[in-house]
Amino acid sequence: MLDYDKIGLKCGVEIHQQLDTKKLFCGCASESQEEPKAEIRRRLRAVAGELGEVDVAALHEVFRAKEFHYKIYTDASCLVEMDCEPPHQMNRDALEIGLTAAAMLNCEIPDEIHVMRKQVIDGSNTTGFQRTAIVGLKGFLLTQKSRVGISNVSIEEEACQILATEEKSVTYGLDRLSIPLVEIGTSPDIRHPEQAKEVCQAIGMLLRSTGKVRRGIGTIRQDINISVRGGARIEIKGAQELRLIPNLVEKEVERQLSLIRIMNDLKEKGFNHVKHEGTNVTQIFGNSTSKITSGKTTYAIKIPGLAGFLKRKLTPTRTMGNELANYARVKAGVKGIIHTDEDLEKYQLSPEFQKLSDSMRTGPNDLLIIAAGDSDSCRRAMRTVADRINQLLSGVPEETRKALENGDSEYMRPLPGSARMYPETDIPPIPLDPGKLREIRKNLPELIEEKISRFSKQYRIQEELARQVIQSGMADTFEKGVKILIEPVLVASTLTSTLTYLRRESVPVEKLTEGHFLEIFRALAHKKFSKEKLPEILRLQAENPALGIEKILEKAGAEALQMDELRHIVRDIVSNNQQALSLANPEKALMGLVMEKVRGKISGKLVAEVLKEEIDKSQK
Repeated sequence: MLDYDKIGLKCGVEIHQQLDTKKLFCGCASESQEEPKAEIRRRLRAVAGELGEVDVAALHEVFRAKEFHYKIYTDASCLVEMDCEPPHQMNRDALEIGLTAAAMLNCEIPDEIHVMRKQVIDGSNTTGFQRTAIVGLKGFLLTQKSRVGISNVSIEEEACQILATEEKSVTYGLDRLSIPLVEIGTSPDIRHPEQAKEVCQAIGMLLRSTGKVRRGIGTIRQDINISVRGGARIEIKGAQELRLIPNLVEKEVERQLSLIRIMNDLKEKGFNHVKHEGTNVTQIFGNSTSKITSGKTTYAIKIPGLAGFLKRKLTPTRTMGNELANYARVKAGVKGIIHTDEDLEKYQLSPEFQKLSDSMRTGPNDLLIIAAGDSDSCRRAMRTVADRINQLLSGVPEETRKALENGDSEYMRPLPGSARMYPETDIPPIPLDPGKLREIRKNLPELIEEKISRFSKQYRIQEELARQVIQSGMADTFEKGVKILIEPVLVASTLTSTLTYLRRESVPVEKLTEGHFLEIFRALAHKKFSKEKLPEILRLQAENPALGIEKILEKAGAEALQMDELRHIVRDIVSNNQQALSLANPEKALMGLVMEKVRGKISGKLVAEVLKEEIDKSQK
């Protein structure tokens, strides 16, 4: 097992959480309920920032030469999202949530909020930049292992969602663009993979404690920054699941240590930098029986002294060859590369590689690499491969990588620098009212773990049930419901397990509002129906959200029985089933017969009481 202190692991995380408000710089809804109505198309280019420098990550996207298509939604996108109208003032609800998060993380809050532009030209924003504003600095979070610094809390706009990707274009949906996000970045104080998970979990729980964040897949993302002694800072983007975070850290540590070993081995054997020129070898590969090269342009490059190194494992499931192929795909647009460190028989290219080896006069320690496709892509692929091989002599290059489900990662783009940030000229600074800040700090929300403990003790329900209620986002509804119904377990199970069951039955429970639940609980408290009827009442209300509770009860046939009606039914059943009175447990024998007539109209507890009374009378 690795000694993470010895290898000098430094790790920080960035949490991006969508907020449950309207969009950040307009009044559009944060979720579309319709099909797109139109489409616009754009191309983006990189420009120099305030310091006169062009960001390397922006240049990387320019070289990919993509066209971007944007789907427009009437209810969730407007001229602001299309970059045809200046942004409106920042959404005040979103700003207050961000300030609340900053206060909960012990941050210093600035007197004035300044919106910045962060250049992003991968098409994920029509403007070519993302708007972001710092609302908190120099905070901290206490974990089981140590105190972790909070470097910044920011409010920013969500990117577009990718709908389709083709070779030369990407299609995005504008419905997700500009949903408010709170971004929380930590200092590189995390020293163990499990601590990274703990920090992400703690920050996620803290944000959910506000009760004003969106839930579901894709509404929260974790990016992880990782380095080891002698390595470099790597940003891994898109960790969706908490359980994968330790694995991502472990695999990146292994990758960096492997690259450091490769660097040392290459230096020891006197490996020299590679020349960038590839050679057009289509005459050898163009008429091959292999579909990979047949009818395509093929370029090759010889790497003296590198034989065997592309077999080297960077992680248990990823080789140096995988790494090079990933770079070629992303930077050059080819489908991959083929090299002499792998089994050439599976590609049906062994004879062609033998001819190539003879042509290029390779020795036993030399490596050959080819790429097939169009001429420009192949030339770029050879330059990309040569550049990445030359970087091996420096160890670990700084870059942004994409998280994979198995815990590995793959190259996305160079690590962005400070050159991509510059002020937003369309939004004036936002002064913060000191009185409002004092109010926010004074009324910070109860943390989820504290609330779980309180619910369990105050309402005498199990902690797991309390957790389910709170994590479902129904905590406020639960507390209001208990005041009406005074049956905490019933209210809690209705808002959790009963709703889960109805969802599985495809009942549109998302149409149920807090008002619906409270009216249903009120009707139950007044004995207008029995609790056995609750699932059916909820189903009918969800399917008919505009109807009042009285109409729903009529539809359900749930009109309540009066006690005298119940007693009359019970007497008839007891009178007509005298033989049952001689049984050891006549109540059990007759209860089913009574419930067939009164189920859903009165509580089973009352039925049992009346039935026992009438049986006792008959037996005297």
